[in-house]
Amino acid sequence: MSTETRQFQTEVQEILNLMIHSLYSNREIFLRELVSNASDALDKIRYEEIVNKDFKTDPTEKHIRLTADKENKSLTISDNGIGMSYDEVVQNIGTIAYSGSKNFAKKISEMKDSPELIGQFGVGFYSSFMVAHKVRLHTQKAGSDEGIIWESTGDGSYTIEKASRKEGHGTSVTLFLREEAADKEENGIAQNFCDQWTLKSLIKKYSDFIEYPVRMEMEKHEPELDSEGKALEGKTKVSREDEVLNSQKALWLKSPKDISEEEYKEFYKHVTSDWNEPQDHIHFKAEGTQEFSSIMYIPKTLPFDYNQRDMKYGLSLYVRRVFILDNCEQLLPQYLRFLKGVVDSSDLPLNVSREMIQQDKQILAIRKAIVSKALRHLEGMLKDKREDYENVWKNFGSTLKEGLASDYSNKEKLQDLCLFHSSHSDKLTTLKEYVERMPSGQKDIYYVTGDSVKNLESSPHLEKLKQKNYEVIYMTDPVDEWVMSSVHDYNDKKMVSITRDDLELDTEEEKKQKEEEKKNHAERLKSVTEAIQKALSENIREVRLSDRLVDSPACLISGKHDPSAHMERLMESMGHSAPKSKRILEINPEHPVFAKMLEFEDKRKADWAEILYNQALLNEGSPPENPARFSRQISELMLQG
Repeated sequence: MSTETRQFQTEVQEILNLMIHSLYSNREIFLRELVSNASDALDKIRYEEIVNKDFKTDPTEKHIRLTADKENKSLTISDNGIGMSYDEVVQNIGTIAYSGSKNFAKKISEMKDSPELIGQFGVGFYSSFMVAHKVRLHTQKAGSDEGIIWESTGDGSYTIEKASRKEGHGTSVTLFLREEAADKEENGIAQNFCDQWTLKSLIKKYSDFIEYPVRMEMEKHEPELDSEGKALEGKTKVSREDEVLNSQKALWLKSPKDISEEEYKEFYKHVTSDWNEPQDHIHFKAEGTQEFSSIMYIPKTLPFDYNQRDMKYGLSLYVRRVFILDNCEQLLPQYLRFLKGVVDSSDLPLNVSREMIQQDKQILAIRKAIVSKALRHLEGMLKDKREDYENVWKNFGSTLKEGLASDYSNKEKLQDLCLFHSSHSDKLTTLKEYVERMPSGQKDIYYVTGDSVKNLESSPHLEKLKQKNYEVIYMTDPVDEWVMSSVHDYNDKKMVSITRDDLELDTEEEKKQKEEEKKNHAERLKSVTEAIQKALSENIREVRLSDRLVDSPACLISGKHDPSAHMERLMESMGHSAPKSKRILEINPEHPVFAKMLEFEDKRKADWAEILYNQALLNEGSPPENPARFSRQISELMLQG
């Protein structure tokens, strides 16, 4: 057959111009497209061999091969797959409009920096023109002796002719590279697509888990040796060796029972570049309306860049073994951002774009399944491998707690996963374990927030609760204040901060018994409370006789709707200074210091009031407002003593 020249349809020139000059900021994507096409062709021939007993093919190993020619600045991607007939070439390759070019042209004019967009429209083959000034395709349908050569320079026309392919069935795509694609650096990174190391790294990045081997003949440079076996200075010999560039180990597609722990660990290092062993892995396959496979890992140690502002998170997304996106945030909620691993979907369109992912219902369904599986796995760890889970909590507990305020649908599950320090023992406790230990008279779950367990253990706010044998949870994560604004109860029991003014620890019967005693204290100490209120009017809202103090003379408490002192300190540390709310000073009417103050004149009462106030600040972890003055007052008090 003589060579025939054909014209592309009307929109083709616009499409090719946009593709060549505007569409991609990341030109290397073309290799992924062509290798994926080759893999599809190999899948198709394998299917034919299974369903058609009369289908005869070359018994040679099914593979994909890269051939780089530096001298002629060309790159060939070939396979021994199903190949195409003349009509299929015209329909699938010669006519972009077959895949919806009008829609494609509209999209690429709107989104010029979307390197994942192209495959939505079935025109991945044309990504070749980003790097090539001419593309030649030589293909031969399996079971036929007739080969087809298709060639185009991307100028709106193409040539087609029949010519037998010496390798037999399969397809070879040869790219005659533009100058800048054969010798260029972008952002300091070599983009020479004739360079064997560039090609090897790109296969590793995009096509490492393709089922079929991707082969390339690699140059090996070794020193020449003398007769004694010593290297000759400045002399090397060059040999060529066929090498498989991809691992082909899509571990997630294997059954867990067929995978050793060592294989899981090696795969973790491979996909994360973390040379530490993982704490645990989660391997599952979802079937039914949404089919995907996944292996996720929980790191054993905190990553060095964890929680930094520019930290990237998310799972690697694959579609039928082909890498699509790294750090796909849409697959994980932020509170599970410590999970690493891969998700491979068989239902998503190949090359699904970031824009599509943000709105894709299938992605949302995958995310929901991943979250459910991850939380169930963590629940199992907590139950069966407590020590391992506590290490996970040590590293990522504050991250998990964010879900309490952001994921209402899983709030109960997350509450059951939370671990806390408490006044019960040095061991971490769950809320469920806390509730099981509650004495019969206790109605609520009590907690206190602060900077450290050590400081909270000696807080005056705990005194009455310790006396009643009520356990108090210590919350020391910076996120706790924010989280607890969304967590009001657990197992029908209220979560109550012991630093709030609405704390009620006595029963109605106990209140009645103490009512007369409280009136007597109020009358007896009236001159003292009035003097304290007057001296501290700029700092406190009121002075109140306390029900919560046993040994300490005073403490500061926050109003029901006011931020806690710990929250105010956190906000200040982040540069968000705001007017401080006036708080309530509670005094212990039975403490001897107040009986002593009854004997003082007003000036001395005011001095002692300042000392008590600053002591209360120190006890809650806040600094005195005037440390030098406080120091002088303490010194004077010592001299008087």
